[in-house]
Amino acid sequence: MKATAENVDRMDRSFAAYEFQSKEFEHPYHFHHETELVFITKGQGVVLIGNTASYFDTGDIFFIGSDVPHRFNSEANQKQTPLHSYILQFNPCCFGSLFTSAPELTRIARMISHSKHGLVIRKAPKQLFLQMKALIDSSGVSSIIKFLQLLAEVDKSTQLEFISAQPNSEVEVLSTTKIHASIEWINENYHRDINLEDIALRTSMNKNAFCRAFKSQTGNSPMNYINNVRVEAASTLLLESKQGIAEIGFTVGFPTVSSFNRNFKQLKGVSPGMYRKMTSVFTES
Repeated sequence: MKATAENVDRMDRSFAAYEFQSKEFEHPYHFHHETELVFITKGQGVVLIGNTASYFDTGDIFFIGSDVPHRFNSEANQKQTPLHSYILQFNPCCFGSLFTSAPELTRIARMISHSKHGLVIRKAPKQLFLQMKALIDSSGVSSIIKFLQLLAEVDKSTQLEFISAQPNSEVEVLSTTKIHASIEWINENYHRDINLEDIALRTSMNKNAFCRAFKSQTGNSPMNYINNVRVEAASTLLLESKQGIAEIGFTVGFPTVSSFNRNFKQLKGVSPGMYRKMTSVFTES
């Protein structure tokens, strides 16, 4: 499923902040250069962020990174009830290098970076919605202050979590050249029957040393990382192809259907079959 590009009209502001109300979220699967926060003030349904599907409900807040394809789709029994949300869209460079150069904003900059994996606050505190409404109604310098205060409060929320259980499908590698090379090899060969000893040999390390170094550098064991890459590839196939579920599992490298189902559910929270059912609303013509 191809995402369409969308232009965001910020009008006379450095960012866009507005209320949205409709019988359903009318935007197709799309992306834009702006980072986006969606405050669900009324409505229920399914949201697709990248190739990860999840549910949305009244009181949820979604934080979606720039250029990340996404779409919200209301549940069938909700179509007659107007959906309502607050929307905040901004380019991380809207204030120049502020987010990257100001040490006081380091945490916010990190949160913005993490948003490319999709973040959510379930049943968010009412105060965040009140702050967002105040931002929408503000103007001038006051709006900039409220904008930064809102991001700071979102960052402080202990409920903020990744949409994907394992957000590092695109690992930001702070690693040695050897581990970096092994990750690149896995990303290109995940569909094969992979032996950890063979990968270790490519790094000139024994298996145990390689596994320790990989875990230290990425926070994941090599096998977990391989399975995560396979699940992400399977998610795309479930969304975009008509292949059977078992066939997809074998295509991405899982040796058995049971291992595919187990690893997929562990990462995505649902079985491959349920994932395809959830995402079918985004592919129906």
